[in-house]
Amino acid sequence: MPKQSTRHSYKSRRERNTETGKKARLILIFAAIITVLMILRNWREHYAWLKTYFYDF
Repeated sequence: MPKQSTRHSYKSRRERNTETGKKARLILIFAAIITVLMILRNWREHYAWLKTYFYDF
């Protein structure tokens, strides 16, 4: 049985998928936080838009 190279760290598909999932989840969390902060920053504009289009409901 050949010896595995010590230079490279080979990962299984499962390990690569879990690592990619963690990175994707982290990116989505930060994107959601930035979106919420942008909405809170311009809340008057968003409120005016909602009031204009959905006032009669």
